Amino acid sequence: MMRPMRRLALLFTVLAVALTPAAAGAQTNDPFGPLPQAASPTPTPTPTPTPSAQAQQDTDRRLLFGIGAALLVLFVVIGRVILRDARDHLPESERAALSGGQLREEGPHRHGKKTKAKARAKTKAQRAARRHNR
Repeated sequence: MMRPMRRLALLFTVLAVALTPAAAGAQTNDPFGPLPQAASPTPTPTPTPTPSAQAQQDTDRRLLFGIGAALLVLFVVIGRVILRDARDHLPESERAALSGGQLREEGPHRHGKKTKAKARAKTKAQRAARRHNR
């Protein structure tokens, strides 16, 4: 069964190869020859601008500002939807931490309250000394 299909495919391939050079040889244009000169078109007179052209430009400007405003509104809406979705899918434990349920003093800090108070007192003394020595 496959033999007639193979013979038919071989026949079409041979025909395609045999006809391709004939079509290529039928071209009479030299690809490296000079280009033909194009006919110079006659200049057409330019129409004078009418007041409607100015109105068209104003309409175009208004349209561009409208499109810009619509894009700005679209971006704001998309941002709000993304933030709302992120807040909805946040676990309760993390939501409480982000909502401010914990005071700043209760959280982990690099320096303790006494160390910060000591540094503030030292700075205050230095500032007073600078004022006194003026």
